[in-house]
Amino acid sequence: MAVEFAMILFPLFILIFFILEGALVYWVSSALDNGLDSSMRQFYVQAQASPETLAASVRDELCRNVSPFVSCARLKLDIAAYDSFGAIDNTAPIDASTGTWRAGFGEQHGCLRKGSVVVVQAALAQQTFQRFGIVKDQFSDGSRLILATAVLQLDGNSTSSAAC
Repeated sequence: MAVEFAMILFPLFILIFFILEGALVYWVSSALDNGLDSSMRQFYVQAQASPETLAASVRDELCRNVSPFVSCARLKLDIAAYDSFGAIDNTAPIDASTGTWRAGFGEQHGCLRKGSVVVVQAALAQQTFQRFGIVKDQFSDGSRLILATAVLQLDGNSTSSAAC
């Protein structure tokens, strides 16, 4: 009886561990999505702010919403503005050839004008123990990309374009 239990115990613990890790990734992903959604109101609250100030306020609000689950030091916020929905660039935040962040990701703030389509991406490299290559968006160190994206069009309120 003890031998059979010992044979089952290790695979059972591995299965439970993978289920708990998957739940943690889902929980962090959900918190990041909800935090980004609630921080998007900064585009209307601080409509006349500079792009840098607006990016900082969106980041502060996002960090306030996800702080128990996500370390804000590891969080990257990318704000891009486009002339139309058709012009949106949907390049992945990970450079597939190097397995690191794409050059310039998290550093752009966009030139926000009335009528601009704004794409805000909040990305996080979450360390996981599942390094089997089964996850599509994975960094070279084995961490997994957790990405939240929000899109809005600035119609009534727009930021000042003096800094553009």
